[in-house]
Amino acid sequence: MNDLIAKLSSYDIFINIIPGAVFVYFLSSAGLYTFQSDTLVGNLVIYYFAGLIISRIGSVIVEPLLRMVGFVKYNRYSDFITASEKDAKIQTLLEASNLYRTIIALILVCAIASSWDLITSWIVLEKRTWILVGCVGLAALFLLSYRKQNSFIFKRVGHHTRKAGDV
Repeated sequence: MNDLIAKLSSYDIFINIIPGAVFVYFLSSAGLYTFQSDTLVGNLVIYYFAGLIISRIGSVIVEPLLRMVGFVKYNRYSDFITASEKDAKIQTLLEASNLYRTIIALILVCAIASSWDLITSWIVLEKRTWILVGCVGLAALFLLSYRKQNSFIFKRVGHHTRKAGDV
């Protein structure tokens, strides 16, 4: 148990576990749904997974929308890598930025959860169909996350394998 907790990074705690715990607490305190395990490890897994979903919603949905409307801007990834190698503070700033993005997604997910009865009254589907829609949605969310992560890896490898004279 201590080994598991020791392996959690600050990023995992702030980006996944805390938002997941806040969401689970919100659902419970709002009387919407209760997720609970009999063990601390079980609760951490629930919090982590809920937070991971919320974080991915922030990364795959919220961030692109904010970029599309011009609310946030990004440098070229190769410039980011070069600057990160020279300034370690950029990584800390990136983690804070990702935390804020996750909190935005958390607020949106809480708003959707609190409006779920209204949503299901507008779109009438059987419970099994909603479960299928949810599973397909989660699969799509993680497929997009997988593609985004691999894009970062591809760009990073390209940055480090490009010759100095290449553009």
